[in-house]
Amino acid sequence: GQIASAKIPLSRMISPQLYWVMSDSEFTLDINNPKAPKILCVGNNPDRQNIYGAALGLYNSRIVKLINKKGMIKSSVIIDELPTIYFKGLDNLIATARSNKVAVCLGFQDFSQLERDYGKPEAAVVMNTVGNIFSGQVVGSTAKTLSERFGKVLQKRQSISINRQDVSTSFNTQMDSIIPPSKISTLTQGMFVGAVCDNFDERIEQKIFNAEIVVDADMVNEESKNMRPIPVIHEFCDENGNDCMEEAIKANYDKIKADVKRIVTEELARIKQDPNLSRYLKS
Repeated sequence: GQIASAKIPLSRMISPQLYWVMSDSEFTLDINNPKAPKILCVGNNPDRQNIYGAALGLYNSRIVKLINKKGMIKSSVIIDELPTIYFKGLDNLIATARSNKVAVCLGFQDFSQLERDYGKPEAAVVMNTVGNIFSGQVVGSTAKTLSERFGKVLQKRQSISINRQDVSTSFNTQMDSIIPPSKISTLTQGMFVGAVCDNFDERIEQKIFNAEIVVDADMVNEESKNMRPIPVIHEFCDENGNDCMEEAIKANYDKIKADVKRIVTEELARIKQDPNLSRYLKS
């Protein structure tokens, strides 16, 4: 029964394209290796989110173990739309990566998405351990949580009372939110609120901000002009210039299935020859 239950989700991952991506070894996953640094970019498909999410989660889990160690160069793990994949060990990565020169940048629409897909305990750990927060317009509990995180400040209030005889003015002080939830829920495009952390020898006086982030379009265009093209790892054209990609992917898929059948046959033969294991085989 347990094996049958595992077959159902695993059968959804049977994809020739996925077999192609995950079968060869063009590079290693230690992306911050000083001798061979790399930039690895992977993407999910919204139509097949549950299928590719498992494969991406496997890669992420392995990458975290390889990069989060001493002696590596500075690196960054940037994940957009975090709830679409499951990142095992994310909370531990956030807590320990800074000492190993690994910067973690997570992007998602709302805290409630994280609670839905990761569960409240793990989502709470992620939210409470991150040091820097940048947020655009959010509403509801997320806006309230952010407002509480930014804290309160002692604010002076003036009240004026007017009657027939005179005008009286009074002043009082009250602890109010630095950035109230109502302001966070009505931010316009380009406006952000957030908080940043500093180092002991690099103090930041103004840690909390509410400002517009201006993108330097000229600088972005200049950087785009200097970008080098992505190298071609595999060429799918034959000597006549015909596209043979589908045939190559199908051949790789068939080869892997044949390898699996061969391994199963060899293992069954080995088990049959072992007296201690042969009793587990059905006659």
